[in-house]
Amino acid sequence: MDSGHLGGDGRDRGMSEDSFNILLATDIHLGFAERDPIRGNDSFITFKEILDIGLREEVDFILLGGDLFHENKPSRQCLQKCMDILRQYVFGPKPIEFEFLSDPEEIFKTAAVKTVNYEDENLNIGMPIFSIHGNHDDPAGLGQFCSLDLLSTAALVNYFGKIESLKEIHVRPLLFRKGEISLALFGLSAIKDDRLHRLFSESKVTFMRPQEDKESWFNLLVLHQNRVAHGPKNHIPESFLPKFMNLVFWGHEHECLVKEEYNQLQDFYVSQPGSSVATSLVPGEMKQKAVGILRLHKNKVFEIEEVPLKTVRPLIIGNLSVTGLSEDTSEEEISDLIAEEINNLIEMSKNKVTGHPDQPTLPLVRLNIEYELESQMISTTLFGRRFQDLVANPSDILKFKKVLPGKQSKEGILDADALEDAFQNASLNERVESLVEDYFKNSEKPLHLLSERGLSEAVRLFTDKEDKDALEKIVEIQMKKTMDYLKKNSTYIEEGSFDDLKSNTDAFLEQFKCERKEKKKDEEDIAELKKELETQKRHRGARTVQDENEEDDYVNPVPTSAARAKLRGRGRGRGETKTRSPKGKARGGGRVTAPVIELEDDVRIEDVDMDETIPPSPPPGRGARGGRSVGAKRGRTTQSSIKEALSRQSSHPELFGLHDDVLGFPILFLTQLYLLRPFSFPSFHI
Repeated sequence: MDSGHLGGDGRDRGMSEDSFNILLATDIHLGFAERDPIRGNDSFITFKEILDIGLREEVDFILLGGDLFHENKPSRQCLQKCMDILRQYVFGPKPIEFEFLSDPEEIFKTAAVKTVNYEDENLNIGMPIFSIHGNHDDPAGLGQFCSLDLLSTAALVNYFGKIESLKEIHVRPLLFRKGEISLALFGLSAIKDDRLHRLFSESKVTFMRPQEDKESWFNLLVLHQNRVAHGPKNHIPESFLPKFMNLVFWGHEHECLVKEEYNQLQDFYVSQPGSSVATSLVPGEMKQKAVGILRLHKNKVFEIEEVPLKTVRPLIIGNLSVTGLSEDTSEEEISDLIAEEINNLIEMSKNKVTGHPDQPTLPLVRLNIEYELESQMISTTLFGRRFQDLVANPSDILKFKKVLPGKQSKEGILDADALEDAFQNASLNERVESLVEDYFKNSEKPLHLLSERGLSEAVRLFTDKEDKDALEKIVEIQMKKTMDYLKKNSTYIEEGSFDDLKSNTDAFLEQFKCERKEKKKDEEDIAELKKELETQKRHRGARTVQDENEEDDYVNPVPTSAARAKLRGRGRGRGETKTRSPKGKARGGGRVTAPVIELEDDVRIEDVDMDETIPPSPPPGRGARGGRSVGAKRGRTTQSSIKEALSRQSSHPELFGLHDDVLGFPILFLTQLYLLRPFSFPSFHI
């Protein structure tokens, strides 16, 4: 990357006179809980503060990352409040000091007003706002309009990044210039993650770049999608995004991570400002809410200043376990215990009061309670009345979660340090089975029933050969031999008291494992595994042939040349070349008139030469020859197949009670392994 990064949270005063200043904010969720008499105005108060920050910092424009509204069809009251706030800040005499170089007819071709609002000669725009739509305020219904279309028609917001086709996406940038600073702003509004994931995988998302002096442009992408993996395709990996980006402004995720994070593989930075209002009572929403001020200087040098929001309602979350209480504990005693914890949380929330005159001080409080017995629960409605005037959410102040007796937590099964070491030491082309062996070399939680070598080979067959039965078969083979060994020595194992049974079993299992390793019995298991899998394949093949013979013969007709021509469809003709008549400049800025430049796909764009089509970085694929790299994903069947294979081991419940790692390790480890996010935290969004 050619861009530089100043770092820190201060401004480079020597460069501030020639800087492009942009306020970054997202997920404002206007209208959230608007019917709540206590919380109904929270989103509007903070929205007004954000615009105040933009005015105070004298930003060139405000960039919103989607979900300006909480509802797809906001109420008339919500729209009226929003428009009233916007007109107080958007209109004004402040001159616009940057030029808009793109063809507005192309950028805003789906809008009623096909121009940026500050170039309208009938308006005085002092602080422009640009926005994409999110998953809450996306287009719907007749004409595919959304609330942002209304704001755009009213000249309050410049709405861009609207998706025109769900079969193929072309992302055209908004091009700006301020002095010697050139900015290319790419907008990708929200669509369903699995759909966009598929389009990226099929290379059907294209980003256009200006060809003329293309390395001088600072490339900024704003999108509104899942950043954290919720499944194989329910997110957009950063590796899908083009490497020529300098900064990615990520909307939709509510956790506040304003300070830019560097992606070494993609060579760009990512900023995630998060939401400005808590729409769910989860730990990620507890972090200090903030917006970012992007200060872009010459030579693509930039920094992002984090500006805390001071009007956000305090939110505090605590945890309590009542599983240790006896059945004789009365409901009143449990209620008093919980009330004491709630009072402590209310006291802690006072540290989040900023003193801002508009900040709501009545806190949001949530206590997560783990319980085992029904007698350990209390009525949340009746309990909430005790704090009616002390918290903003008395009706949902408590959340009970049942814990099964003796259930082992996921964190207790894996050795986190060994898992982290295995991933950190792995190269990009590391094979999956090698990671399994590396994990157990450093782990303090070894396998007791399965061998590392056998499990590694089963993983290899699963990934390379797509043998879904490999994991199940290696477990069956090794557990059968283990059971035979234990039966053979059952006389010695059962000697002594019942308390000695487990220790005797563990001792013989360890001895059995050592003997197998010395005699290289693992290789015998692997050979047996391959033989059984091959036998299964032959049986499946025979059944398939038999089924096919029973069906009627059918041959797909080969299309003729004429038919193939019809399938290809008609090509696009080349229209006449148009030139735009020059128009007057906007206040403080102007339009640059340039000839029409033809694109490679016959799409015409005025103002700048944008004929270079840059395909996105391909999704993770194969690594070194002969095997699949760590980054390769098998799709939806990977995780489910592992679980399905291992869940069939319930025929040996007597061993699971002694060694939970038989089921626990492969499911958790391989799930984390294929998602490539071993220690990712959940995202917070609605």
